Amino acid sequence: MFGMIQIAMPQRPSAAMPLLAFMLLVLGGCQNPGPRAIEASRTDYNTAILETDDEQLLLNLVRLRYRDRLMFLEAASVTTQFSFGASAGAAYGYQSLARENSVIDGRILIEEKPTVTYQPLQGKEFVEKLLTRISLDTLVLLDGSGWSSERVFRVCVERMNDLRNATSADGPTPDHAPVFEDFERAAILLQELLELDMFAGARTSGEERSVIRFRPEAVELDQYKKLVELLQLDPNRRVYSLENTLDRRDGRTLSIRTRSFQGVMYFLSHAVEVPEADIAAGRVTATVGDDGQPFDWGTVTEGLMRIRSSSERPDNAAVAVAYRGHWFYIDDSDLDSKSTFSMLGQIYALQSSEVRVAAPLLTLPVGN
Repeated sequence: MFGMIQIAMPQRPSAAMPLLAFMLLVLGGCQNPGPRAIEASRTDYNTAILETDDEQLLLNLVRLRYRDRLMFLEAASVTTQFSFGASAGAAYGYQSLARENSVIDGRILIEEKPTVTYQPLQGKEFVEKLLTRISLDTLVLLDGSGWSSERVFRVCVERMNDLRNATSADGPTPDHAPVFEDFERAAILLQELLELDMFAGARTSGEERSVIRFRPEAVELDQYKKLVELLQLDPNRRVYSLENTLDRRDGRTLSIRTRSFQGVMYFLSHAVEVPEADIAAGRVTATVGDDGQPFDWGTVTEGLMRIRSSSERPDNAAVAVAYRGHWFYIDDSDLDSKSTFSMLGQIYALQSSEVRVAAPLLTLPVGN
């Protein structure tokens, strides 16, 4: 980053010292460029870290669709050094009493030398975090933080009572189509009741358990009647216990089995639209339905996420990565996919927090 000040002004020979004083005054006004250097660089680093985090998350979704390994590489630290330098010069020219010129020349050099340290997330503790099922506390936290109940339940829950939410999609792509339709209907009914302000999740007083509580007027609604029928709940009750287990079947308990973060990743990886050439080459599993025809995974992830593919870099992508000779991306106008992707980032942060990894650090000097 260079700054140059060049001023021409008439002077008499005896004015050389005032000229130098003026030059030093001008340069003195630029002697503290540090705040401006931070202003120019902080936003750039913020944007770069966010964009590469998104690309890494998308890349791992695509990897899982191809049954390739996950890898998370975190930016453990970003440091930078600024060096400042200045130079100045003055020139005086005399031609006649009527014509004389002085030139002041000042330069400021700001050099930035960033260093980024990367840390692979691996080891026993991190893997356990990936495989640990999402807690009910986290589920309630997500549900109450602005995300729709339908989105939270369809992404994070694999089963409610006897309703299955594509449980076979929690791992590598299965050969046969999953069962998910009744669960999806129940999740939509929950969302509709929430929008009508008919229920809210809460903790019971003095007890370490969560409940789902419906308002008295909810029992008259068709959505409520259909929901309790699907979930095989006692229609005469308005308060049901929430438990992260499948052991209880008493009509008073909504038994929920959540996914692990890895299960969530595998589930959403089925939103990847694989190029036909890779399907024909057997690089991914081709799932078939009961009729023996190819199964469209878009029916499972519809309204949640769609990861498109292209042979060329897309122009309208919110996030895009190149993998196996193709580009995979989320369209910038696909608001449902962007919402789910943002929520996925929060789940990752919650599930991988406070992981201490004894892994090698990779430190890269970014500057020249």
